[in-house]
Amino acid sequence: MALKKRHNGMTLLEVLIAMTLMVVVSGIAYAALNGLINAKIHTDEVADNYRLQVLFSRQLSKDIHAIIPRTVKDEFGKQVPAIIGSYSNISFSRNGHSNPFLKKRSDLQRIRWFIQDNKIYRESIDYLDVGSLPKWQKRTYLDNIDELSFTYIASTGIESRNWPINNGVTIGLRFIRVFVKFKDKTRLQFNLRVGF
Repeated sequence: MALKKRHNGMTLLEVLIAMTLMVVVSGIAYAALNGLINAKIHTDEVADNYRLQVLFSRQLSKDIHAIIPRTVKDEFGKQVPAIIGSYSNISFSRNGHSNPFLKKRSDLQRIRWFIQDNKIYRESIDYLDVGSLPKWQKRTYLDNIDELSFTYIASTGIESRNWPINNGVTIGLRFIRVFVKFKDKTRLQFNLRVGF
């Protein structure tokens, strides 16, 4: 009796099953990897936004705490208050401008914060009495902004959308409430104590 040789190999059905399993596993792996990539992109965007918000709030806080009660002359030579504020912008005199290179210059600055084209800007000038040709340095702090508002809280507790309050009585400014609304409906609000 003759022995039949047995062939070691795969049948067509076994190859098709193996290929189907590979496609299913590859699809699951692709979906998981794609989900991880999207999650990383979203996490990076959130982290960048948070970093910019912290940078904005730190700089604004530093500026507000360094406010000094020194009036200034504008470009027309008119005397203006140390702090001029409205609903969506504020300008003021501040002290403590860093001087790392020890140049001969004032440590005082005039600062402006405002919203324009859905961006929050900070402008500064390294002297208080502006003169006829001011050279403001401008920097963008936040983007995609729907609203920026300031509320001025006097030492008597009165709240106003403008500063100085035009009631003929001289009162001190105690706090400034800052409110920011982003395009994605995120909100940022904090109170800052005025430095003087």
